Amino acid sequence: MRSAPARNAKPPTRPAAQVRRGRIDLGIGMSRTLATIAADRLGDAFGRSLPRTPEHLADVRVINALVEASAGSGARTLPPLERASLAGVTFPSSNCTNFLVDLECADEADDAPRTAYAKIPCRELATRAFAGALGFWKVELAFCRSLAGRMPVRVPTVYAAQERGARFVLLLENLTESPETRLFVNRDMAAGTSLERARRCLRTFAELHAAFWGLPHERRDALLPERLHFYLSPGGRSRTLALNAAAIAPAHRAAPGVFKSEHAALCRTAAGKWDAIVDRWYAEPLTLVHGDSHLANCFEYPAADGPRIGLLDFQGTHWCHGLRDVQYFLAFSLDPALLERHEDELVAFYLGELAARGVDVDVDAARRRYRGYSLQTLMVAATSLGLGALTETDATVRTVLERAVAAADRLDLRSWVERV
Repeated sequence: MRSAPARNAKPPTRPAAQVRRGRIDLGIGMSRTLATIAADRLGDAFGRSLPRTPEHLADVRVINALVEASAGSGARTLPPLERASLAGVTFPSSNCTNFLVDLECADEADDAPRTAYAKIPCRELATRAFAGALGFWKVELAFCRSLAGRMPVRVPTVYAAQERGARFVLLLENLTESPETRLFVNRDMAAGTSLERARRCLRTFAELHAAFWGLPHERRDALLPERLHFYLSPGGRSRTLALNAAAIAPAHRAAPGVFKSEHAALCRTAAGKWDAIVDRWYAEPLTLVHGDSHLANCFEYPAADGPRIGLLDFQGTHWCHGLRDVQYFLAFSLDPALLERHEDELVAFYLGELAARGVDVDVDAARRRYRGYSLQTLMVAATSLGLGALTETDATVRTVLERAVAAADRLDLRSWVERV
């Protein structure tokens, strides 16, 4: 059966022209962001801009004002603070400056947080311009304002979410205040998780997806606007194609023994069918997906019925089919040999969790979707390696690429692309 086209399906465009248009759009977006960054620096002199550094943010007057301004937009209201200071704890990130702020509330309530997890733009100008052009910071801000309070699964509590110019501030719950909560990092993902923990993660994805499954476009757009969608926003197809096309050759040069010439050729073939492939990926029904659903964006916490999984870091959130999160998680978070033995079982487990929540998905259609999303996984991995500004560490990126290639080979992605 042919998939229904995406809502805003476009007539086919010559790939070369689409790539050129995407590059121009990215260039214009980066130029606009750079101009806004310069305006923010000018605004610093008049006190009009958001904090630029951790030191600027860790001011009790600044934080109180941010919390007050965020009240009513999905954020939890904190009691007024008497003191705030840097905790001296930072966290690695490819595109943000992440750190802890110590808090001292005027009201010594038992449930008052002692710290907050803060996110502001990184210092590197090129990365800030790139992030501004793609808009993934705007996605996380929109999530924190409109969706965090509606989530059926555990996510960090939002205290403040503000954006002005090219800057933003997120103040979130510090999950490590609970000693029983375990946060995972990239080396945990690279080591590969267990089947038991993988099932917990898949159950969480099913809970998330079932809650938003099949919403009409108008309701989806009110929660997370299509203008922020990486693929379906105006110009999104061209920008994503331009990024993927630019990464193919550098990724092959960087890891020719992993991302081989045949994988580069496969990605180029896919680029020539880009509109048709995007239509397949985003055919209804859609739901809210995390979008960057690997183990390092999960955390484990105790519950009455045993350990549960929560989610964090929502820069990649968008509307898609739930199998997108499943394929991305399994491909990146499990050792390929283990996944090969249990892949069918794990996908069936996810479908069973969906069915238990009232969402029935045809098994054959689900497997086709799962197979097709392995192309997104492969391109994400190749882009992370090929465009160095997006990488965390070489070892992690190489592991991710190896797993994405293994999934593409195992699922015979080439045949899927040829039949689109």
